[in-house]
Parts: sequence; structure tokens; C-alpha cells
Amino acid sequence: MKKKCFISGLFLSALLLSSCLRSYTEQNIKVGNTIVERIEEYRAANDSLPDSLEGIGLDESIRINIMDDKDGVLFCYEKEDSLNYMVWFGTRLGEGIYYYSDTKQWEDRLRAIPKDSQSY
Repeated sequence: MKKKCFISGLFLSALLLSSCLRSYTEQNIKVGNTIVERIEEYRAANDSLPDSLEGIGLDESIRINIMDDKDGVLFCYEKEDSLNYMVWFGTRLGEGIYYYSDTKQWEDRLRAIPKDSQSY
């Protein structure tokens, strides 16, 4: 009987943890989509990509998530070339979710953006 309770408890704990991670990822993708929108607005207004996330019109709540890692949330941006960029955040140690401008999609693996791809 104790073994069944232990296994049931373990299963419920795993289910709860999985649900929390999914919610964390979904919430951060929403913030990430706002960052991507601001990058694209900057591109349309300036005909170039920003060099960093500073000065692209992010509101205070998003700037806190970008600049402050106290809650484990830290968004990063990398300009690959004049056309392509990545935005990402960490999910677990050594893992993250990545937005690639060449496909305009979030992916759960790190990859290179082909140099010839255009993200317009």
C-alpha cells in the first residue's frame, strides 16, 4: 500500500512540475512575442535591426524581465547579420526557447541561422 501511495505521489509531483514548466514557457513566449514586435517596429522605422534591446520602446514590466534575472527570467537578443536575429530565454540550466527571425517561430533547440535567409 505504501508503495502505491509513493508512486501516486511521485506521478502527481511530476505532473505538477510539468504543468508549471509549460505555464512558465507560455508566459515567457508572450513576453518574447512583444519583444519581437518591438524589434520589427524598429526595423520598419529605421530600415535596420537594433544593436540591443535598449531603446526599442519596451514598457517597464518587460524591461524588468530583460534586465533582472532575480526570478530566473532573462531575455536575450542577438543580431546575427543585417537581416536576421534571435531572441531567447532560459528554461532550465543549459536549455532555452529560441525565436528565429528566418522562420518567425519559437524552437526548443539552438541552431544557426543560414546567412542567405531573409526574414522580411
